[in-house]
Amino acid sequence: MTNIIVVDDDKVLRKNLAFYIRSQGFDVDAAESGEEAIEKSKSKFYDIVVSDIRMARMSGFELMKNIKKIHPGSEIILVTGYGNIPMAVDAIQAGAADFICKPFEFGSLLSRIEKILHKREQKVIGSEDKYDRLITKSQKMQDILDLIAKASVTEVAVLIEGEAGTGKELAARAVHGRSSRKDSPFIVVECYTSEEKDINQEFFGRWGDIDPEYPGMIIRANGGTLFVKDIENMPPNLQTKFLRFIQDGFYTVAEKNQKIKSDVRIICSSSKSIKRLAAGGHFREDLFYAINIMPIYIPPLRNRIADIFPLVNHFLEKYSAKFDKEVKAIAPDILAWMQTYQWPGNVAELENIIARACALSTSEVIDESLIFTLPKDRPASEEGPEFLNVTLKDNQKTLILKALKQNAGNYTRTAQQLGISRTTLWRRMKKFKIEEPVLK
Repeated sequence: MTNIIVVDDDKVLRKNLAFYIRSQGFDVDAAESGEEAIEKSKSKFYDIVVSDIRMARMSGFELMKNIKKIHPGSEIILVTGYGNIPMAVDAIQAGAADFICKPFEFGSLLSRIEKILHKREQKVIGSEDKYDRLITKSQKMQDILDLIAKASVTEVAVLIEGEAGTGKELAARAVHGRSSRKDSPFIVVECYTSEEKDINQEFFGRWGDIDPEYPGMIIRANGGTLFVKDIENMPPNLQTKFLRFIQDGFYTVAEKNQKIKSDVRIICSSSKSIKRLAAGGHFREDLFYAINIMPIYIPPLRNRIADIFPLVNHFLEKYSAKFDKEVKAIAPDILAWMQTYQWPGNVAELENIIARACALSTSEVIDESLIFTLPKDRPASEEGPEFLNVTLKDNQKTLILKALKQNAGNYTRTAQQLGISRTTLWRRMKKFKIEEPVLK
């Protein structure tokens, strides 16, 4: 759920505004001063901060600067009773997402909030291909997007860690795509578990008089980005040579008695903790420090359930187009299962399931018969093994109740989250005898 904080030293306005925004389905806190808002922000991320500009001790501008230091991803709406065009321009240039003058209709502020949230949902990072991007609504991944944005404006080495299938290469491409090197090559080299000689040639090339010379990936990436995939598998001798290249910017080809330079940005990925490997003596500690200037950790899908619905919609669009199908939705009971499944293969597994279902589908809705993982791999719920025996009716009712609770009873948002119309939502609520959402 979207978190918002209202900051104003006017008690009546603060309480009324917080009450109104909360009634629209948002999680809302309030603070009477900038200092209180900063303290609250240290323990909680706020998607949007609505703050008065003129307050007793700390102005809205000062609050905005401090909030941005704590959470760069927070959006600020500044409010004032003394507004004018120059002040509005100053606010936007200082980093505010929007500016509104008192007195104002609460509905006007709501439209600004929804505009900001819509813009965030449409954020595309990385490739221009609409199917090659990071899709997210979860706060954990929003923080990752902020890190990617920071990393893209620097030249420092980046280490991206996370389980297989979480999207580490997409994150690497996003860093490159927003950097000054975006028009230069993005070269991927995999540290597959094979002969050290083969990996060495892949990195540094093959040089000699007998075979044709083969420039390695480091040369091919000159001026751009070298993405080293699964660096945890890099052999010890190659780790030493790679570290030397990072430090000096060149490497020596013994066969040619020549030093070869290459200007590359280094981004590495690993499915294991390189820090732990280094501590255990299984990876060069100095190389770990060299590649870990900007660390990014991609959490597993089971820890960011909020991303499942947008990812499902994204993959439905992608594979419906690819297979020339008219698939538009997934049955609610399947969506309920997706929220309880542990996703050992992460986003890659989810994509595979949707792709396979779209390829086989003959209707607009994907049902249980097309999801091969269900129910064999479906985990038991907290209620025990009886979970597998619930009816589809019970599962749909549970999903609707859960969505209503998450959206604080807002029917429009609930319908959007479930991927159905408001009319369909009302019809199913009536069918399952759901009169009011459970808001505990």
